[in-house]
Amino acid sequence: MKYLIPTLALLLVSNLFLRADNMDELVHSATKIMDNRQGSVDPIPNEILNNAKGVAILTITKGGIGIGGQGGEGIVMVRHDGDRVWRAPSAFSISGASVGAQLGFTTIRYIIILNTQQAIGQFVGVGKIKWDATATGTAGEDTGTATESTRDLEKHAVLVYRDSGGLFGGATLGGSSIEVDNDVNQKAYGPHIHVRDILEGTVPVPMYAQRLYTLLDGKR
Repeated sequence: MKYLIPTLALLLVSNLFLRADNMDELVHSATKIMDNRQGSVDPIPNEILNNAKGVAILTITKGGIGIGGQGGEGIVMVRHDGDRVWRAPSAFSISGASVGAQLGFTTIRYIIILNTQQAIGQFVGVGKIKWDATATGTAGEDTGTATESTRDLEKHAVLVYRDSGGLFGGATLGGSSIEVDNDVNQKAYGPHIHVRDILEGTVPVPMYAQRLYTLLDGKR
């Protein structure tokens, strides 16, 4: 009996963090997250989107029963400074653990604006990469920095938004490992496609992502 609760907790956590295995599922989820945000009373400003080098859109589930953990998945899109054209999405997964007794689960959806190549590297690097970036800035009164200008915000390496509410400051993914999901990428684009091919624009943008890219271009 003493092993029953931890075992059930592990089963619940592992089942909760099952990932999508299709790019179109991830794109559909990302489009819904972006659509909700841009249709809200506090959308991401076009100036922020227009100056972004990349955008990651993801869903994180945290929690547990007796033990803690977090898992998630998402896609990242980048564009080159030269042509400013968005590349096809690349899939990634997120994993992590937390210490201490926990009860219950919560799911949070994020839009992360990537303003530097180093920030992009967190989502497209080789192997598991530890998220250690800190997001600062504002998009609401609850951040305490409501006087910061849009131009100032663009200087930050990353800006983290939830799908609703203001900009969420702090290392929101601290302690998480991010890993390119090659299985999803290759299922979508072909068995010999790697993340570098996606970033270089070798892979065409899938038709089912058009609505997402319209939103990323600041259009409705």
